[in-house]
Amino acid sequence: MDQKLLPQLPESSDGNLLLASCQKNRDGTDRFVMVLPSDYAKDPGLALLARCEAFYGGYEYPYRSFLDRHLVSGDLFIDVGAHFGIYSLSAASAPCGDVNVVAIEPDPRNSRVLKLWAELNQRYEQIEIIEAACGVDAGFTKLWSFSTMGHQTGALRPKEAQPTSGEDIKMISVDKLIAAREGLPAMRTFIKIDVEGGEPGVLDGADETLKSGRVAAVIFEKSTAYGKRDSLKEFHRVSERLLELGFRLFWFPHIHMPGVLMPWISGDETGNILAIAPSLIEAVEADPVYDGYFKPYPPPPPSLSNVEERLYDRNARAKFTKRIIKAKATDGWRWCRPPNLVQGAEMRASMVMPYLLRTGTLIDVGAGTMELFRKIPIAVKYTPLDIVRFSKNTVIADLNQNQFPIGRWDMATLLGVLEYIHDVDRLFERLRSSSGRLYIVYHCVPAGVSRDHEDRRASGYVNDHSEKELVAKLISASWEITERKNIDGLLLICAR
Repeated sequence: MDQKLLPQLPESSDGNLLLASCQKNRDGTDRFVMVLPSDYAKDPGLALLARCEAFYGGYEYPYRSFLDRHLVSGDLFIDVGAHFGIYSLSAASAPCGDVNVVAIEPDPRNSRVLKLWAELNQRYEQIEIIEAACGVDAGFTKLWSFSTMGHQTGALRPKEAQPTSGEDIKMISVDKLIAAREGLPAMRTFIKIDVEGGEPGVLDGADETLKSGRVAAVIFEKSTAYGKRDSLKEFHRVSERLLELGFRLFWFPHIHMPGVLMPWISGDETGNILAIAPSLIEAVEADPVYDGYFKPYPPPPPSLSNVEERLYDRNARAKFTKRIIKAKATDGWRWCRPPNLVQGAEMRASMVMPYLLRTGTLIDVGAGTMELFRKIPIAVKYTPLDIVRFSKNTVIADLNQNQFPIGRWDMATLLGVLEYIHDVDRLFERLRSSSGRLYIVYHCVPAGVSRDHEDRRASGYVNDHSEKELVAKLISASWEITERKNIDGLLLICAR
């Protein structure tokens, strides 16, 4: 990897490199320090970890932030597929203190580093390290390695692994691990699972624990390992099992960026899923934003269709939009990816510019690439709103979860946003109480076109309003229309 894309890390006396955690103690000191080999950049996973931790907001920051907020003293954190231990150390150093940690890692090379990190940070007694695979039952299996973050277990050799890389290793299950340890069965438990496609087996082997009511949350990965039909079917099977047990499934739209926790609807995305138990739902819903400092953001992981080397076609997109409509959810995967924010942004900003006030305050709802900010006069104070922290001034909110900041603005803009809102009436009412003027650019339904049109679903649109209907909704919310233009179905409305 290009050295310019890597952080300049301090060197220890033995020639290794030291990477400070993005998480800090209350006094500003590092919560923990990670040791990396001098040639760590040769390993893609380690290079990504170092870049995210040093350059960006932190490696898988929102999920670690979730643990910081919800772990309490005396809880148990089980780290399945612990790697070098970044999640284990995050939990062990959580602000609440006194978290019990069990780290399970099958690769002996990784577990040696895991022990080193635990010792270096004086967490060795707090973190129990188990060198084993984790699955549906106890026994033995084979470990196939192809990088520190890329290994799989099972009898069959993955195509990425070298023919000679298979090693016989012990396998345990979460249920039997907990049952065999005094005190653990009584503890409230959080589980993180990252095992490169083996998540279904781990969840099957934790079924009794999940049924016990003691598990507050499970973080499990939907990786590119689920790019094939059979493996994805297994992933959906265990996801449905979690729903049967009363868990609700959420996720952060970007795996590394501060953002809002939102309902997860399975589609083309990869990332981490959060299964949250009923006992924790009220606390989670009270504050679903997991914010942090703004830093440049890394690209999100590849989509499943990229892994399968096939197009995610319009039919698949339309079907996904219908699932989004049924759940009244937001397509976070789409809106955390900058290329999806660019199309038409400059045109929409240019359309509305002649009608904006030249001074005052403006909230750009669904700001995306903030193209409008590049055009407005310097006298206008600009506030962007979006689902992830794209800038230091971004207000994080998910409009489909009825989230909106408290405040008052002279102007509000909805430029190519309303198409993705389920409850338009509620949003118009909320904007009426917080802004003096409203500017909308919307792809309305042309006269004579049937509702629920497949082209609109393939574009991700969740509603189908005509110009007449949209005007009526604005008037009902006490808006007065001051300007209206319809250019081939692209509707511009100014209201006050």
